Amino acid sequence: MKSKQKKTEEHQDSHRWVVSYADFITLLFAFFVVMYAISSVNVSKYKSLSEGMKSAFNQKDQNKATQSTDNLKDGPEEKKTKGTFKDGLDELNKSLSELEDGDFKLNRQEGWVEIDIKAGSLFDSGSADIKPEALIKLMKLAEKIKNLPFTVVVEGYTDNVPIETPQYPSNWELSAARAATVGRILNGFGIANHRILVTGYGDQYPITDNYTEAGRSQNRRVNILITKNRKVDRILNPDLSRLHFSVISNTNSVELNKKDTKIKDKK
Repeated sequence: MKSKQKKTEEHQDSHRWVVSYADFITLLFAFFVVMYAISSVNVSKYKSLSEGMKSAFNQKDQNKATQSTDNLKDGPEEKKTKGTFKDGLDELNKSLSELEDGDFKLNRQEGWVEIDIKAGSLFDSGSADIKPEALIKLMKLAEKIKNLPFTVVVEGYTDNVPIETPQYPSNWELSAARAATVGRILNGFGIANHRILVTGYGDQYPITDNYTEAGRSQNRRVNILITKNRKVDRILNPDLSRLHFSVISNTNSVELNKKDTKIKDKK
């Protein structure tokens, strides 16, 4: 009798592990489903952020090479816009010079410091959505000025090629949207919103001609103006930014004249 009871208990116990095993398999399946869902949703964002970080940190050495070649090209022209001013912005200008590269250019004048940023480094064509890699540069800029009591004016510009989309009926809307995007980002990185002014000028105030893609690329830009005084003439007259780019404009004009001469000769 005892032996039968023992065999029956052993037979019943032998199947209890199936319940625990089934629970384990279910939990394991749920775990992998969650992990797959997380990885599939965010992989593109992580990839974009990773590329942006690499781009930002790899530019340190490139900036040195770019600055050295710029000094050779510009020569004495740089002395016209860089030097000692009496507005107390020299230290800021020196700090911001660390951000200069092929896409970020400083324009130093009495009463203000202007950062000229190529729109192509911030946005895709016809878009006001910021590129992930541009966030790193704007974050560094905000870190340098967020604790200083300066006014920050963000200006958007385009080339003269018309745009007509439901979102941006004209270049005014596109330039204003791009300036607003940069303004919001700077605000998010710690610059108080009452210090930020945003405006869009469309294709007005070009710094060079629009006859070539190189010229149009320069005119598609976002300018960030930093000043102690909101009444500085530069805010009321964006055309003053031409002071820094007169050499570029003159060079392009000479090249265009040469091309026109060649065309006439062929005719």
